[in-house]
Order: sequence, then C-alpha cells, then structure tokens
Amino acid sequence: MDYFPLFADLRDQPCLVVGGGDVAARKARELAAAGARLTVVAPACSAAMQALIAAGTVTWRAGTADMAPVADHLLVVAATDDAAANRAIAATARAARRLCNVVDDAAASSFIVPGIVDRSPLIVAVSSGGHAPVLARWLRQRLERWLPAGCGDLARWAGSWRRRVRQRLTEPRRRRAFWEALLTGEPGRRLLAGDRAAADAAAGQLLEQAGELAGGKAWLVGAGPGDPLLISLRGLQALEQADVVLHDRLVSPALLRSARREAEIIAVGKTGGGPATSQAEIERLLVAHVRAGRRVCRLKGGDPFIFGRGGEEALALAAAGLPFEVVPGITAASGCGAAAGIPLTHRGLATAVTFVTAQDADGALPDWSALARANHTLAIYMGGRRVADIAAGLVAQGRAPDTAAAVIGAGTTAQQQVVTGTLADIAQHWSDGSPPAPAPALMLIGETVALTARLAQPLAVAARAAA
Repeated sequence: MDYFPLFADLRDQPCLVVGGGDVAARKARELAAAGARLTVVAPACSAAMQALIAAGTVTWRAGTADMAPVADHLLVVAATDDAAANRAIAATARAARRLCNVVDDAAASSFIVPGIVDRSPLIVAVSSGGHAPVLARWLRQRLERWLPAGCGDLARWAGSWRRRVRQRLTEPRRRRAFWEALLTGEPGRRLLAGDRAAADAAAGQLLEQAGELAGGKAWLVGAGPGDPLLISLRGLQALEQADVVLHDRLVSPALLRSARREAEIIAVGKTGGGPATSQAEIERLLVAHVRAGRRVCRLKGGDPFIFGRGGEEALALAAAGLPFEVVPGITAASGCGAAAGIPLTHRGLATAVTFVTAQDADGALPDWSALARANHTLAIYMGGRRVADIAAGLVAQGRAPDTAAAVIGAGTTAQQQVVTGTLADIAQHWSDGSPPAPAPALMLIGETVALTARLAQPLAVAARAAA
C-alpha cells in the first residue's frame, strides 16, 4: 500500500494554499468545503480565487511562495506555477512535520488528494497513487452513477438508530446482522424511497426480531461456471455476509476476495482422481458451523442443484432442523455454451436439451439409447476423461457419426479452450488439443454445435476474470 487512506477532520483547522491561480482556487474550494480555516498566499489572484476571497471563504495574504507561513498550518497545498518554488514549500513542510500536497507532483508530496464521491456523510475516495489518474477518474465516475443520491440520507438515518441498537444488542455479531438486514432490506429500501415513517416502522420491527437475525444460516450458492462476474447479485450478497465460506476447488480466487476479511475461508474441493474432501465431511462442516450460530456460504461452481450435490447438503441441513437458502447459479452448460457461441436450443436444429453426467456414482456410463436421438442437444458434464467412450456410445446407438460435437475446458475463464469436431473425430481433436489438466470439461453434442463457427466471438475473459 503506497498511501495510507485517511479521512481528516479539518473543521476550523488552519490550512494553507500557496498560489493564486485557478488550480489553487479549486484546491481552496475543496478544503473550504471540509470546514478548514484557510489562508492563501500569492502575489496576485485569479478571478476564481478573488470570488472566494470576496465571499469570506479564504483569507488572502499578498506575497511570494517563500513568505508562506508553512509551519503555522496543519496541511499545506503548493499550487504555484513554479515547480522549484513548489518543491521548496514541500521541503519546508517536511522539516516542520506538516503534510503537503504539491499539485501535479506526487513524488514531492507527502499526501495526495483522491477523487471524491460526496454523499455526505458518506464519502468515497478513489486513488491510483498517482500512477493512473485517468483510471481513478473513471472509477470515481462509475461510483457516482452507482451510488444512489439518497445514500447520505441513508447514512444519517442509520446514525439516528445507533444508540438504540447498541443498547438493545450488546453482542457485536447480533449488531452486525441487524445493520446488514437494515441497510439491505425493507427499512433501507423504504428510506431510499423517501418514506421515513415507513422506514422507522420497519427498522423498529427488525430490532424486535434481532435475536433471530444472528442465528446460524446456510446459503447454498451457485458461483457460476468460472468467470467470477457470473455470480448472481443475491449470491454475492450472501458471500459478503458470511462468517464462514466453504468453497469448491474451481471457485475463482478473485470471487473469494469478496468475502469479509474476518470470514473463515475453507476449501472443500474435489479433484477428479486426486485429493478430495468427502461429501460426508462437507455436510458435517456445514451443519456444525450453522448449528454454532454462524452464517455459512457454501460456494459451489455452476448451480447447486445441477450436478452440484446441493440437494444432499440441503437434506443434511433440513434433517438437522437448520435454516438454509438455495441461491441458483449459471450452470456450466448455459455459461460455457454462451462463451463458446453454442446455443443449447435453436429453432429447426434442436427442440430439446438434456443435462447428463458422464458417469453415475458407480462409474457407469449413461444409457445412450435414450439420448441418441437427433434434433436434441446433449450437455455432458465431467466428460473430459471419457470423450472417446461418450462418442462411441452415441454412435453405437444410432447418432450419426458426423453429428457436431465440442469439448469446452475451463469455460468462461481466461484459460477457456474450445475443441470442435464430430462424434467421429472429437476424441482425437480433444486429445491433440492438450486440454488444461486441472480444469473441468463440458461436452456439447448436437446440430447447434456447428453454429459456433459463426457465433463465437473473442471474449475479454482475461480482463473480466481479473476484475
């Protein structure tokens, strides 16, 4: 961390701006808005600075930069048009142990001024540490659009409840659960809609029920097929609120960074043919943590109820009498198909789609006789090691050898690999393609697969995965 982010209370604190131009006036205006007692030293002032002086916002002392009383002020901004003079002011401030910002010279500054999104009393500051000002400005603009104009009112209103909440809820965990429910639930929505009375009523009711909020709960969350941005908003909310996160091997590390810093992160992944956490142990951990009063996010690749064993975990929680919620996710078939430009259904080509796993719990292949009909897309999960067996089984049951087929490895991620062919040659193509060993593979078979040559477009998955 190049800079320590700090919000300073400058109300009635002596601050100094050296320089009288438009840039200096902009800095003076920002400091004055924070309540600083502001002095400007400059031989002459621009019209913008003169307007601040006339309004009584700043006190002007006519003089050169070397006459600035740096040591008498808590915070200094050097904004003259002379780089050497600015650096001299910074050196004087450093000797006097005063913070100094030199405009457009981060190397000489002891603090920098971030981009600010003002929803007072909520303040959001964005800085690139001087490395990429345009990026910082772009982020600030996005935050401006994203944060509702009423966020400041929401913050003030929440502050009006603090004393009552602290008196009623003495345990920190209960308070945190209450505030999360207040801000993301009905009370917060009512306040943002402008109905203060309804917001107060909803908050009072929530406070009466606060004991229930702090109890244990599990969310069985679908994280999607790989790209961390493909999780649902509800799933992300559950991840952000959880005390414990039990995650599969394939969940993106970038997504896990969205969890609370205090959350306990436990990997419970399975590797085909390699180390694995047993399903019984996963269910034991899930039940134990929820029973202990913790909020648990069971984060799964894809969708929990589509080859995710979410049903087994839900049954374990239900048998223990514990509360849970299932948050659906984008399953691999739809996510990887979209990323590869392969529709699962298409008028005139496929009137049905079937999700099937490459092998059952005992390792047996599916009944291909029931799946070999034409005009029907097959989405075969966990089939990367059995491509040849799958293709041969379908052909043996009457599916045409020239039926289009694709194998997608690490779908929707920066490592995505799509290998296409027909049932007659897909196994050889997949083998020749050196598929990514640790990644799962999805096999899509059917007439719609041939559309990938026309529909597939380069995806900026690398940039998205890093977001």
